[in-house]
Amino acid sequence: MTVYKYDDDVSVEELFLLIERMMSFDEDRFPAGNVFHVALRDEKKEEESLKNCISVTARGEDGILTGYLRILGDRVYIYYILDVMVDPSCRNNGVGAEMVRIAVDTARHNGFIKIFLTAIPGTEEFYSQFGFKEGMSPVLTLRGEDQTKEQQQ
Repeated sequence: MTVYKYDDDVSVEELFLLIERMMSFDEDRFPAGNVFHVALRDEKKEEESLKNCISVTARGEDGILTGYLRILGDRVYIYYILDVMVDPSCRNNGVGAEMVRIAVDTARHNGFIKIFLTAIPGTEEFYSQFGFKEGMSPVLTLRGEDQTKEQQQ
């Protein structure tokens, strides 16, 4: 049985272990190193980040972190769902869907204005079941990896 909850006790170590397992999953189709910005993460920053977000987790009966989802925002009007991770060995069992459902239900309960989500190409249909669709305006990004490359040149 998988246990889902808001989790203030996610450790940096277990999150990095989950990211490591994500990186072993079909790197051609899903470049986890890029998706989760692995090159820019470090333990100190990750610890601070965990303090400043809402974490939704899935854990197996053994307590091992098998799914993780991070929510940023003002906790009232604006939410941004990111870092949706499901251990490759637990995929296609509803783990990701349950975590997203919990996140969306929380925002609905609080009377949200917008929930943003960055979807990996090819996952749009998965997120559409929760009501997500392409927005009216493009989402622009400034990636830390790009800044690092420019500084090196």
